[in-house]
Amino acid sequence: MAGIGFTLRKALGNMGLQGKWRVYSAAAFVAAGPWLLTLISLFLLLSWSKAFGLQNDQRDLFFATITYAMISSNLISTTAQFFLTRYLADALYVEAPERLLSGFTGVYLYTGIASLVLSIAMQWFLPLPIAYKIWTVVLTVILTQLGLIMILLSAAKAYWDIARGFLLGLLSLGLMALVYGIYMKMAGLKADQTVVLGMFTLGQGVAFFWLGSVVVRDFPGQIPVLYEVKPQFKRYPELIGIGFFYAMSLWIDNGMYWLSEGSLLVGGSYLLSPGYDLAKFWTFLALIPAFTLFSVNVETEFYKVFRRFYDAIEGGDTLAPVRMFEEELRMETKAALLRMMKIQAFVAMLAWVFAQQVKHIYPNVIDIFQWTIIGSVPHMVWITAFLLLLYFDARKQAMWAAGIAMLALFVGGEVAVRFHWSPGAGYLLGTVLMLVVTLWLLNRQLDRLLFYAFYDPNGVRKRWLPPAAKPNIQQQRLGYPVLDAEEEERFIQRQEEENRWYQGMTLPSRKKKHSRKQAKEDESGK
Repeated sequence: MAGIGFTLRKALGNMGLQGKWRVYSAAAFVAAGPWLLTLISLFLLLSWSKAFGLQNDQRDLFFATITYAMISSNLISTTAQFFLTRYLADALYVEAPERLLSGFTGVYLYTGIASLVLSIAMQWFLPLPIAYKIWTVVLTVILTQLGLIMILLSAAKAYWDIARGFLLGLLSLGLMALVYGIYMKMAGLKADQTVVLGMFTLGQGVAFFWLGSVVVRDFPGQIPVLYEVKPQFKRYPELIGIGFFYAMSLWIDNGMYWLSEGSLLVGGSYLLSPGYDLAKFWTFLALIPAFTLFSVNVETEFYKVFRRFYDAIEGGDTLAPVRMFEEELRMETKAALLRMMKIQAFVAMLAWVFAQQVKHIYPNVIDIFQWTIIGSVPHMVWITAFLLLLYFDARKQAMWAAGIAMLALFVGGEVAVRFHWSPGAGYLLGTVLMLVVTLWLLNRQLDRLLFYAFYDPNGVRKRWLPPAAKPNIQQQRLGYPVLDAEEEERFIQRQEEENRWYQGMTLPSRKKKHSRKQAKEDESGK
């Protein structure tokens, strides 16, 4: 996870001030590329469409379409994101980078089919033009696959290519808007909602095909095995639940307000809560600076301390230095949470002050935003604590944290509706609740760091080879590297030793134990 931070920080040492801004910009695109591209594209197209006669109801439909496409794609890609990331990390750990493409392709195929089926099902009964529906389906699939391609390219450390891809998509969209605007002016036409959606989709498509070409470039001549990730489902079932609950926690409160009395039906197709949706969108954008600094600075500092602790154990150090590194890791974990709180609090304060200056333009939105931007502070700290649980491989605890976050935001929204609070106050209440519970889970993990270093924090006594390291017939035929026989035998022997005792096993009788001990003594005496 910390690979981007080490790579970009290494680049920082060789650049001046201007170069540092380039590095941080690249980190921002890696951390939130689709969000940034979508934001800039939306503002560009909405401003452009006003100048070329797009009606207000058409602009509302366009914004609603983008919102639903992003949420649909996010639910699917995020559900698979943690699952895929773990497989790629395991492949790198066993020094089998050739297997990255196979693991990616299988998940890529499943999510592509899921997004296609889901988007077609959503569009089938909507009273919209068929061309508009087709562009919406294509956009949903592209957005879904973009998130997964970024994971693969991050594993390949192609960070600059990710940034270039999204910039190229944005420039392509600007060029298309310019050319089409000139054409409309010469022909005396007005902007059409289907054409605007098509241009937006093509802009995302340019970024998609650029990043796809980078995959082909970085993984030449490899034949993927589509079903290589099947054992991953059995080995890490919690990761699917983690991804699903995490994705739901991002949008469940929006869905609640869409079904409330104050919602708006756009184009006879999409339910929206315009004030809350826009305030939430701005709030998520305010998380990007913290995400960027987390990737470049906070995570790398934490990882150094994290590795010292486990390297001391694996290197056979005595208890004293291990205990010292354990306390250092405990302190660094809490320091990382504090740093993220300070960073996001500073960004939130600036955003809150700026929002007061434009309140006369967006009065309803700012009334909600001044609550949600405060809620972004506990939300960002929660995300950090959630990721640190995954660092410690506490998958069950992380799944509880994500599930409770989803429930907390639902409860916060329900309380806000029942007591007629501002929707932003419900979001703030939900983020505080989920942060408190997750900090409690993380603190329990920190209290027993040394214990969990030897005992699986997920409560499983057995230790398996990761699926990315297990040989199979297809991989052997294609020449994929697998663990050699000697290394696999050592792993099996260690597994047998660790699982010598299991729940329900009965101890041998004293007579039997004594007879074994006597036999060993007699043999040694001889």
